[in-house]
Amino acid sequence: MHIIIDGYNLIGTAHRDLDSRRRELIRSLIQYRRVSGHDVTLVFDGHGGSSYRDTVKTEGGVRVVFSRIGTKADDVIKGMVKREKRFFVVVSSDREVADFAWSHGSVPVGSEEFLARLRQALRGEEKTAPSEMDDFTAKARLDEYEEEDRRVRKGSPRRLSKRRKAVMRALDKL
Repeated sequence: MHIIIDGYNLIGTAHRDLDSRRRELIRSLIQYRRVSGHDVTLVFDGHGGSSYRDTVKTEGGVRVVFSRIGTKADDVIKGMVKREKRFFVVVSSDREVADFAWSHGSVPVGSEEFLARLRQALRGEEKTAPSEMDDFTAKARLDEYEEEDRRVRKGSPRRLSKRRKAVMRALDKL
């Protein structure tokens, strides 16, 4: 499985030392890659704004991409998904990126959900099956797509949407 992560979407940008947060995330993802065996690409908005090309480097098997001047990480992620035409798990809470990934055959996973899986993997914990979760946790996982699921649909209102089922399957594999 190949995971593409919107870096700043995952860690946020409201930090005093953004560079150390970036390095910390990269170290965590290197460990995660060792544990899970998944390919990981981490995409950040332009680093220092000094390059007219995307800057790509590999650290510990994790591919780190900084977008070029005037290009957002969202655009780099969309370009990868569209160009490579294969299955990805795209980690971003940006609705536009998630919709784009879904429409191109990839599964979008919210940043908070991925962070929870990352922490579990790094602590060596077992994944929690949805049926074993308490009601509060299960509701929190479904809230992200609740508004999307309010449109008129046929079938049981208790059933998860096709998209949400795909997200749950991807989370189980992380």
